[in-house]
Amino acid sequence: MDEHGLIWRTLALDSGVSEAKMNRAIRQQWILPVGRGVYVRAKDLPEDPGERKRELFRRRSLAAAIGLERNAPDGGRTLSHQSAASLLGLQLLLPDLGTIHITNGRSAGGKLIEGRMVHAGLLNEDDVTVVGGVRVTSLARTAVDVALSLSDFAQILTVFDSALRAGVAREELERRLMGPRHGVAAARHALAYANGLSDNPGESWSRAQIIECGLPVPILQSKYELRDGAIVFCDYDWEGKAVGEFDGFKKYRRTLLKPGTDPEDAVTAEKIREDKLRDLGLGVIRWWWEHLVTRTLEAHLRQNLPRWGVVL
Repeated sequence: MDEHGLIWRTLALDSGVSEAKMNRAIRQQWILPVGRGVYVRAKDLPEDPGERKRELFRRRSLAAAIGLERNAPDGGRTLSHQSAASLLGLQLLLPDLGTIHITNGRSAGGKLIEGRMVHAGLLNEDDVTVVGGVRVTSLARTAVDVALSLSDFAQILTVFDSALRAGVAREELERRLMGPRHGVAAARHALAYANGLSDNPGESWSRAQIIECGLPVPILQSKYELRDGAIVFCDYDWEGKAVGEFDGFKKYRRTLLKPGTDPEDAVTAEKIREDKLRDLGLGVIRWWWEHLVTRTLEAHLRQNLPRWGVVL
């Protein structure tokens, strides 16, 4: 393996690995392809199916970028769009993980070939950064490129939320959206609502649905001191009357469940946390991915928010 965890067939064979051993590893799926003649160890990938797909896409993008550097150094071709986002850590909502994206550094020559989308586009010095030794578009350039390639409000909002969370200045994104370009109106609209306090794509998608259906837009990550002195932060807050929590159990499990702890203890602890919030006179409303996928969040909130005095 190289320093990125990639196994290059030619290098493996040159180092003494036999063809038979290499083919057996492929056949037994001990190693999985992430490019032509490039593999990763299956045991190095996450067990969660969604995380596994995203990591495979990240490795595919990395392999493509390294291939560009080897075959055409200083050629101006740079990993971009969703592929750059995967290396930069920008979180996207339901991203297309089937296509590697590259920007060619020229004003023409865009094309789709063999699972790679080559985008025509000039690249200034501040449009490019280096990650793991390979050229990728910068955080700001990547966020805007992705946003302009999409039409769905929730997906555009999510990439801008993620960019702001990563430290990109809102003014930088606004500057890059000046002037007439395809998709710029939708991108500007979403950026006006973007907020780096959204912690993940699910929270961004939740807020997008709230905005689109005309419900009161909550403030994010409000801070409360419980009666026992503990400090908690809530995902959403409506006027200090009701708070909302997205996918609370999974988030609680990720952040607080220590090795060896019974998952039932996490459920109990979360219930206690909710009760302590209610002791402050707050309504607590919880929802999950299923509400977002089935578009039932609006009905869920319209039913529950008025119970706590929130005017719709």
